[in-house]
Amino acid sequence: MRLQRFYISNKMTGLVGDKIGAQKEFSIDSSELVNQIHRVFRLEDGDSVILFDGSGYDYECKILAGDSKSERAKDSKKTIDNKDRITFQVISSVRSRFMPMRDIYLCAAITKKDTFEWIVEKATELGVNHIVPVLAERSEKKSLNNKRLYKIAIEASEQSGRGNVPAILPITTLEDVVGLVKSLDNTKAIVLHTEGDLLDRGGITLSDGISGEIQPIYVFIGPEGGWSLVEMNLFHDSEIPIKCLGNQVLRAETAVVAALSMVVFSK
Repeated sequence: MRLQRFYISNKMTGLVGDKIGAQKEFSIDSSELVNQIHRVFRLEDGDSVILFDGSGYDYECKILAGDSKSERAKDSKKTIDNKDRITFQVISSVRSRFMPMRDIYLCAAITKKDTFEWIVEKATELGVNHIVPVLAERSEKKSLNNKRLYKIAIEASEQSGRGNVPAILPITTLEDVVGLVKSLDNTKAIVLHTEGDLLDRGGITLSDGISGEIQPIYVFIGPEGGWSLVEMNLFHDSEIPIKCLGNQVLRAETAVVAALSMVVFSK
């Protein structure tokens, strides 16, 4: 039977600088995770789970009763019900199924809530390490719930077998992130745009200059309606190349998956 998989941060364990693999037994403080393990998945003392901490390893761990050795000694049948703490025993470790090999920054224009949450989920599954919400001229929404987005990223990492969780950066302006890219060395950047009348100024296919590259890459994807003419001029003036996915007009979330798939899986 497939074991349930959960992300454990240093904040939960208090193991500053240490990873799960260095422990034989450790406890976590998280009422949310306790509730998820006990009430959602109905796991009990003695059941096994898979935990990962961003180190690139998955750890099979056994749930132990109570939250300390002394408590377990007092009551060997004590369960984790109504507790904010669970103690685990580390059984074994293996490399995570997937760790991103390339440092990908997805600079995605803010879209409506449900669409952007879906973008975060799929970008996480595909191996993006940094998700940068960009405030574009045509963005329908101007704010996001970063805490909820990070939770979605954690769940997508747990489900996909990924060994770490991407960072969800604060909302930034296009001018600021383009300025950052211009200041960096050994970094690539591409812009996704599908409106043909604006591709006449040097539009190229997405795969050009990407195959075989491993340096960090910033991928810019616009909102519904695409980047504005002013924004396109900013990219041109900054010498960031425009990439074309095709003549068809794609929804923002479709463009994200199509573009990231080509960046991640190109050889």
